[in-house]
Amino acid sequence: MIEPFVVRFASAGIYAVSAVVLLALARRKPPALRKYCYPFVAVVVASGLGVGLWGAGIGTFPVANGTLEGGQLLTDYVAYPFLFGFAAFVSGAARRSVGGVIALIVVMRLGYDFAAVFEGPLALAGTGAILVGYLILLGLFFGPLASAAAAQPPARELFYKKTRNLALFAFGVLIAWAMIQIAGLLDTFTATVTLEYLDLLLRVGFAGFVFANVETLSAEVDAESDGTPGSAVGQRAAPAMDTSAD
Repeated sequence: MIEPFVVRFASAGIYAVSAVVLLALARRKPPALRKYCYPFVAVVVASGLGVGLWGAGIGTFPVANGTLEGGQLLTDYVAYPFLFGFAAFVSGAARRSVGGVIALIVVMRLGYDFAAVFEGPLALAGTGAILVGYLILLGLFFGPLASAAAAQPPARELFYKKTRNLALFAFGVLIAWAMIQIAGLLDTFTATVTLEYLDLLLRVGFAGFVFANVETLSAEVDAESDGTPGSAVGQRAAPAMDTSAD
């Protein structure tokens, strides 16, 4: 059977190639749109580095009844908050809402660590944080954030819906994987392969999708260059009122 470190090194290689391709694609975008692309390149680079360190066994340290992997922490705590924060940003919501989504993702990721290394109430609390957090995440993305997106131009609203659906689906599958893995139902090889596949989908796949649709954000770029306030960017125009005398 193939050793897990081989799978992780192969995954790191895929991340490296993907980062080069994404960087080349980012450079082909208009200068004003590259600021939305380069962070995705950085996330993919960080993911490759983290998986490589994990495969090499660097940064492993014991905590309570288990161990944590420094490489895994690096890639997860960089990727998940950014990806979901970006999805919230596409909705056009206020920065406070975007920050709330990022904070929720961090709490959920901490919950996984608690469930993995502790036993008893702390492990139960960690599992609860993941499940309850995901329900709250669904409520935010289909509630207030969807309402904010409805005030944007149709193309950006559609971009938000697709971004939201991709992120929530991939993360939902990842949570299901985490519950199965915590329960000890996966052997080491299967757990490693499925995790790397899901992570690549969420990171590289998400980046590729955004790159293909980033022009949707050009209206905001144009508004910023014209000095238009951000809160007014992309709002559907209200019908003009007739002020002429009868």
